[in-house]
Amino acid sequence: MQLQFACPKCGRQHFVEDAEASPRVSCADCGWYREVAAESVQQDNPRRCLVCGCDDLWRQKDFPQHVGLAFVVVGAVLSTIAWAYVRPLWAIGILMAFALVDLLLFVLMPDVLVCYRCRSRHRPGRIAEHFGQFNLETAERYRQQQRRLEQAARASADR
Repeated sequence: MQLQFACPKCGRQHFVEDAEASPRVSCADCGWYREVAAESVQQDNPRRCLVCGCDDLWRQKDFPQHVGLAFVVVGAVLSTIAWAYVRPLWAIGILMAFALVDLLLFVLMPDVLVCYRCRSRHRPGRIAEHFGQFNLETAERYRQQQRRLEQAARASADR
């Protein structure tokens, strides 16, 4: 299983090729590490985040979001240009072509597991069915928790 994460201590990005084989996840730059419990991975499938230990993971397509957004913008601009030249069949054809490519990407791209707390990305061979899609309520819970921790840290530093 591949693991991509930002170090919790120094913030640098790391990529681990064979994460389940190692007894720990570590940062070579600052020395941070976390022991990986044996029950965290079962059959090349993470049960919890290997970086922070969070049980909440969600599945998403392993495709760069900025590329997907650029793809939508290009399709909309090209279709608008076709409409401006009064070519409605071209405009609709462009939109249909972009929709077809989007559908093919959705079907062909593999899934990746993302941690709600630390945003680390786990790329297992096969993802268990109990991991669902993104849940805004869960994401907001972790965002609010992080905010409270940061406010408490600032308040204790001011004292």
